[in-house]
Amino acid sequence: MKSNRWLALFGAAVLFLSGCSTTTLAYYNTFRQALKDRTVKYTAEQVAASKADIMQIKAGDRSTSSLALTYIDGEKYRWVSGDKVIFTIEHGVIVKTEGLLHDLYYTTNLQHNPLAASDTLPNSWKRKVDVDGVGFGLTVDSSWRIEGEETHEYLGFSVPLLKVVETVKFPEYSPFIDTGLEWENIYYLHKSTKQLMASQQKFSPEGDSYDMVYLSRIVREMKAQGVAL
Repeated sequence: MKSNRWLALFGAAVLFLSGCSTTTLAYYNTFRQALKDRTVKYTAEQVAASKADIMQIKAGDRSTSSLALTYIDGEKYRWVSGDKVIFTIEHGVIVKTEGLLHDLYYTTNLQHNPLAASDTLPNSWKRKVDVDGVGFGLTVDSSWRIEGEETHEYLGFSVPLLKVVETVKFPEYSPFIDTGLEWENIYYLHKSTKQLMASQQKFSPEGDSYDMVYLSRIVREMKAQGVAL
């Protein structure tokens, strides 16, 4: 009961972040201390009790933490952590960050993000990014493919998924990175609704890979399937 009440209070407080910045700073500092350096594990009941959408996130080898959805601007979703890091995500892809060691400042050509497609998945996406400490106007080439169907378990609930793989390439030279760098990002879409449920993605050669699970979406799917919480 106590943890449910704490999570509900956190959700209510974090929603203020999209409003008055002076007032919310006090709330923000309070919950930053509550979440800082803490491994976070939620139950379905706790997630359902939150007034804000909750995402589970793991950066590299660090402990699992959480983000709360604070603001939606069109297709851009702003998620904030307890230690003041903000991820802006559009159609499932990280397009901007604030508060990291090497922030992603800007991403171009968002209208051609393959995950924004309503039917057939495009097989390529070319964009430019500005990354602190890495370079500005860096070209990113990526190829996309549907690798198959998988079933993952989240919060004790099995979810049927489509595994979408993005192969990311930085083909051009930068004084701060080698040319020809390549890695894979993975996106897990619900098999039926095509809503993104989880991802493993890295936006820069200098930085962590982020494992993200949209816990509130999982809980809504559980409810839609008649699971009692």
